Amino acid sequence: MHSPSPSDPSSCSSMKPTLYGNEVSIPDVQIDIPTVSPNAERLAAARISVESGFQRKSRVDKWRRSVVSNFKRPWKRRQQLPSWDSVRTVELHEEEHLLHAEQQSQDFCERWLWTMQGWLLPMAVGFLCFLTYVVIERGIGALSSIRYGFCTAKAWKPEEWCPEGYWIAWGDGILGFLASTCFGTAMAVLAAVLVTRCAPAASGSGIPEVKTILNGFVLPEVTTARTLLIKVPGLILAVASGLAVGHEGPMVHVSVCWAQMLARLSPQYQHEGKRRELYSAAVAAGVSAAFGTPVGGVLFSLEEVSSHFPSRTLLRAFIASVVATLALSVSKLTGPLTLFSVRYTVTCHPSEYVIFALLGIVGGLVGALFNAINIRWNAFRAKPYFKERVRPVVEVAVVAFLSLVTSWPLALTRPLSPEGIHAMFDTCSQNANETTRNRLQAKVGLCGPDGSYNEADGPLLGMLGAAACVRFLQMAFAIGPAVPAGIFVPSLFIGACLGRFTGGAVKALNKNWQFLSHQIDPGVYSMVGAASVLGGVCRMTISLVVIMLELTGGLDYVVPFMLCVLLAKAVGDAVNESIYDLQIVLKGYPFLHEELDVTFTERCVDIMETGLTKVDISLKPRLSDMQEMLSAFTYRGFPIVDGPHFLGYVRRSKLTDLLVSLEKAGYCDADEVPLDELMPVADVTVMRMVPDAPLSQAHQVFKQLGCQHIFVVGGKSGTEINDALLGILTKKSFLRFLKDGRVGHMPQGPSTELGIPGPSDVAPRVISGELASAMEVAHSVYNAEDVFTDGAHSPEQSDRSETTADSAEEVSPNRPPKRRYLRGHQGLRGSTKYRHPATAKVQAAIAPPAKQAESPGGPTRSGQATASNGYGSSQHKESDPTSSNDLGEDVFRDS
Repeated sequence: MHSPSPSDPSSCSSMKPTLYGNEVSIPDVQIDIPTVSPNAERLAAARISVESGFQRKSRVDKWRRSVVSNFKRPWKRRQQLPSWDSVRTVELHEEEHLLHAEQQSQDFCERWLWTMQGWLLPMAVGFLCFLTYVVIERGIGALSSIRYGFCTAKAWKPEEWCPEGYWIAWGDGILGFLASTCFGTAMAVLAAVLVTRCAPAASGSGIPEVKTILNGFVLPEVTTARTLLIKVPGLILAVASGLAVGHEGPMVHVSVCWAQMLARLSPQYQHEGKRRELYSAAVAAGVSAAFGTPVGGVLFSLEEVSSHFPSRTLLRAFIASVVATLALSVSKLTGPLTLFSVRYTVTCHPSEYVIFALLGIVGGLVGALFNAINIRWNAFRAKPYFKERVRPVVEVAVVAFLSLVTSWPLALTRPLSPEGIHAMFDTCSQNANETTRNRLQAKVGLCGPDGSYNEADGPLLGMLGAAACVRFLQMAFAIGPAVPAGIFVPSLFIGACLGRFTGGAVKALNKNWQFLSHQIDPGVYSMVGAASVLGGVCRMTISLVVIMLELTGGLDYVVPFMLCVLLAKAVGDAVNESIYDLQIVLKGYPFLHEELDVTFTERCVDIMETGLTKVDISLKPRLSDMQEMLSAFTYRGFPIVDGPHFLGYVRRSKLTDLLVSLEKAGYCDADEVPLDELMPVADVTVMRMVPDAPLSQAHQVFKQLGCQHIFVVGGKSGTEINDALLGILTKKSFLRFLKDGRVGHMPQGPSTELGIPGPSDVAPRVISGELASAMEVAHSVYNAEDVFTDGAHSPEQSDRSETTADSAEEVSPNRPPKRRYLRGHQGLRGSTKYRHPATAKVQAAIAPPAKQAESPGGPTRSGQATASNGYGSSQHKESDPTSSNDLGEDVFRDS
């Protein structure tokens, strides 16, 4: 095929078609302009002035209507909650190559600036987390104060910040009850309105979403500035209202939002891999700002949230935590450095370890019970029956009202949870006539008026047990509605009540029986119980122990903390999973765990996806063919083959840029795409695996290398070809088969127990039909999850980190969509000897080489880029579905 020279402009213009073979000429038209009289000019000027007045009035009315509509709906585009289909997979393996290539092309100054950005941005994230926490803490104190009274000297000041004698309380009567209930319900409703109307992604703690992001996925709306602007005021209103929620967990989500905004300012953090390093550092800064524990924050990011945590990320996370903690320590804007600053003078005796172990077992059972009740309640809330009858704002109003009513009778549950936790954590003075350290201790009866311990009698123990039960029920129904909510503080409150109950009972029994020869501090039991319940809910171990040690400031209690946390995790894991893992399953997010309780008996060839849309350079595709292929298919990339040989993979964005540059260089539509221009933009180092590779190996590749897809490449029987592209295995398709129970032998998971449906059982759909010379698709449905499960983007959105969806569906008007099915996968559940029907085809002879598809107007040109539905032919075959002609066509077929 002769290609005209790109430098010859006449070659392109000579190929332009003409209409019916003739040139079209436009005749000259003469226009007569009539003479205008002076009176007509004045009338026209008056008419114009009147029209301009009407136009100004219409513009003002239009502006007013727009202001009102914007007030009712601040954002024109409604934010959608993340789902399985909207989540996109990040290619961390390819990102490393791109980042390394970009660094190699920099000079000394650029490298120095690149390095400084890697340290300055974590420091900026830490400082922004400090400022945000100060705003949240001050806002909660100001809004919650009006539920109990007001300060005449300084408006919007809580009682502890108000000068003595200037605080006017509503009292404990009917006025105080109405003020607390009405103001609290109104705040909760306002928080729900903000979240539901402006940013639904701001609801909850945000930790499950952050875990999914750091696992190698992109959740479109979770880390936007819009979510941040709603999360902070919504969190202030929700906590100040008196709901059984905390603000420490949502600080993780807030910090990641700040990291996302700062990452847009740095070139190196445009890469998804580098951006996740900044996210991990932001998580550490958020926990450090909330608790005042820098080391605990770093360990929390390492243990609980991050899936990939290299050594450089550890140092950046520690720097961000130090900056946030240092700013809190120097500013003194939120009081003491740590959230619950306590100091104990009594050491623990080894004989008390048995009691601490019992507290750990009880904490694990309480945490597992909460996880079961809360997840089942949220699964019921997710049903259409509930959604159609109960609006989110109404639900929040009911939950807030019932929480405030049930909290009023007990003096320990009436104030906010942090104040009650600090009262139970703190120790009473051993010396008489010393004032108590916490005013709530004397009010509740934990300490006497002179500062000494009160004997734990029946009413005090009953109040502690009732407070734990009431807060447990409140938290079980408050975690899930459309308000920002964390579970750290309510879990600590429940555990503190149980621990204080146990410590008071042991101290009272020891006074009569003297079975312990040393002093007993119920405050230590309270902190051990709090760690046990929080460990039973979240299943944290090392990070929780370190956080508790940083709160107490001593190493004498490391053994009790380690003992109770380990037992709580062991008991909880025997019942169910952590609350964050259960929420990930409930919300339908893809998440690949490091270790799977699965015994794989299948191989990559058993679940790989076939029917790939490939770019075959042996057919010498032209520029127009490539352009039509990009417009016809919405995949994020295309495999490149040379006949039966697999060469590599080209991203959609790079292929689009290449075609644009060729057009600017003078190439015409009929010119062939040069091979020396195509291959440099292709990735020839993509991950490849043989068909017989076990799925356990694919799991390790997805988890450790962060690959988005694995190409299954092998040989054809009877030939010397050993690099033929047989199929593809994507990260999301691998997870889909795991969740559907189609591979391996997995014990009954949380989704099966709760009756929660997993991803769709419908198999990925492929293009069926032929691609004629103009690349017209003759048959019905495209779905981006047929070839690259994680990708359907327009050319403008192919490389954006925040996309609204990864799959797109186009339906041909010629015929309705057909139902598709995946042959052979119905027998995988519970079968150890089952083999995919396509498995034997890997070792057997595959159909002869592809024949050229014929278009309606004649045979296909040799320069056309084809979309092959299999490995033999690009033609649509209407054969018997039960028969299998080649590897590609017996897997996906029209029903």
